[in-house]
Amino acid sequence: MAKIHAFIRNHFDFLTYTVFGFLASLINIFTFMGVQNFFHAHYMVANTIAWLVSVIFGFFTNKSFVFKSKYSTGYALITELIAFLFFRGISLLADSFIMFGCISILSMTSLWAKIVDQILVGILNYVTTRYIFSRDQREMFQRLRSRRTRRKKDDVER
Repeated sequence: MAKIHAFIRNHFDFLTYTVFGFLASLINIFTFMGVQNFFHAHYMVANTIAWLVSVIFGFFTNKSFVFKSKYSTGYALITELIAFLFFRGISLLADSFIMFGCISILSMTSLWAKIVDQILVGILNYVTTRYIFSRDQREMFQRLRSRRTRRKKDDVER
């Protein structure tokens, strides 16, 4: 039992990311299928809409529950959001490429293509999300903010 507790404690970020990542993937898949089937949208349009919905969910769950990044200032929130959207934008490119390859080249059904896509993109998203909300990253942003504040203060004094 002690080994299980130690494992959970040592891998808590990954385990909680897996749970919320799974939920984000379900949101992505159900949104994709809903938009594609209900609105008869092209799979790339449905994929982009599904990406947007799951990214909004992912930002707040990763920030609050997985990596426990605090809402210290509005500036810090915007900085994390921009970094998150930047890296998720990269994952949208990978997402779109995988969907195109699976559906247009390999002739997979859109559901199976989306499942394969979510597994591969999920791995990419974990690596980039961990970077965004890591303590070292937050400390770097704080150093940059304090340096900018000092520079503004020096400019005012001149």
